[in-house]
Amino acid sequence: MILALAIAVAALALRLAVAESLPVIDADGVAYVTIARQFQETGSPFHPLFHPLYPICIALIQPLVGDWETTARLVSAIFGALMIVPAFVLARAVVGRHAAILAVMLIAVHPGLVLNSASVLCEATYTFLIVSGVLVARQGLVAGPRSLVTLSGLVFGLAYLVRPEGAAYLVGLIAAVIVLVVKRHRTLGQLLPWASGAALLFVAVATPYVLYLTEAWGHFTPSGKIGHNLTMAMGGVTKPSPMPVRVVENAVLFEKYALPELLPGLLILLVLPGVLARTKTPGWLWRDGVLLAAAVPPFAALAFHIEARIFLPILPFILPFVAVGVLWSVVTVLAAPRAWRWSIVVVLLLVLVLVPSALRPIVRPDAGAALYRQAARWVADTQPPDALLLDRKPFIGFYSGRPWAPLPRVGPNELLAAARDVGARLVVLDSRELAVDRPRLLPLLWGPPPSGFDVLRDFDAAPSDRLRILAVTGRE
Repeated sequence: MILALAIAVAALALRLAVAESLPVIDADGVAYVTIARQFQETGSPFHPLFHPLYPICIALIQPLVGDWETTARLVSAIFGALMIVPAFVLARAVVGRHAAILAVMLIAVHPGLVLNSASVLCEATYTFLIVSGVLVARQGLVAGPRSLVTLSGLVFGLAYLVRPEGAAYLVGLIAAVIVLVVKRHRTLGQLLPWASGAALLFVAVATPYVLYLTEAWGHFTPSGKIGHNLTMAMGGVTKPSPMPVRVVENAVLFEKYALPELLPGLLILLVLPGVLARTKTPGWLWRDGVLLAAAVPPFAALAFHIEARIFLPILPFILPFVAVGVLWSVVTVLAAPRAWRWSIVVVLLLVLVLVPSALRPIVRPDAGAALYRQAARWVADTQPPDALLLDRKPFIGFYSGRPWAPLPRVGPNELLAAARDVGARLVVLDSRELAVDRPRLLPLLWGPPPSGFDVLRDFDAAPSDRLRILAVTGRE
């Protein structure tokens, strides 16, 4: 445990260093900071799309820190580093002390976990709560005290207030109780009171937000993002695919893009050996099944998510098998007495391979992203406070303190009407974002503006990033 705490401290230092070097807030981060400000001003942390607990944490700590963005990054970094402790305890109970130490070494430097824990995003907070909830639930079911089963309902409820997938873990807890009773490993009388308490605590924590969502959307829903994301088109298409087609498409895209980011390099090759090695131990399914089952819930969102960050919370449940894969590989090649020593060497080599990617924001600063702050300073200095920006992302509006509206999927001929519809005075054209899903507007970055607009300012960064700010004149 002392070693795990030392690794957690080192992980926190790494995440804070990366956070200091990130040039711009995340798009969802703008919403989280806005909700946190709303909570301070009105006492309500509720939003139709974003769950409230992460903004609440930001709002509670902000008076001690000052800057909102810095506070939000600090919250993520703290939870991202703290997660190592319950991850170690859980892995130690399932796969053993040696594999648990190797696993948390990988967790500490995993590029995706480091970047996410340095960003204004909720996944680090959510992952800490989910790993803690799984640990508490397992301990209560396996060894006791049974009151821990009830406590896990509270933890899963808090996790739900960060991301909607937290509710799936309560369902998993109830399923585990049913299996234990059916298989006669526990009696119904032993578990029913505590499982009922877990469900009641979860409901008590989640109900205020669910009632808010029901009123806001006009029907019962556990998350506003479910209906919202299912109506969104992916990439450059104009309308979403049917649900079965979308799931298949996203599964292929997940394997192609997200999976290599979740398990980069040799990590992906060590998972299967680790799982197979565990299957040779007696009672492996009851023991290791908790990790495998805990990695499943995020895939319920595959219908509308392929971003790797959505699946980062499964890594504390998957990387222990990578650690077992390392141990198995070393034992296969070398004599068992030397396996632990050489396993440390192998994992340290993996750490050395992963660290450069984790440090990429420091060693390779993103000059293009810095344009957003430059443009925001110019807007703040030259435009009135009520000047509304029509922009693909909210970065310039956030840093300039100006209101912002999302740029719709329009072409040059419809751009003026879109600006008039929302009352925008300025339109921001962003080469990074337009190239992804607004390609018809790309020529406006370098060519003459369409009728009704004047070019106010261009911001350029090598090799080809450009921001162009247009003024809405209304002259056709």
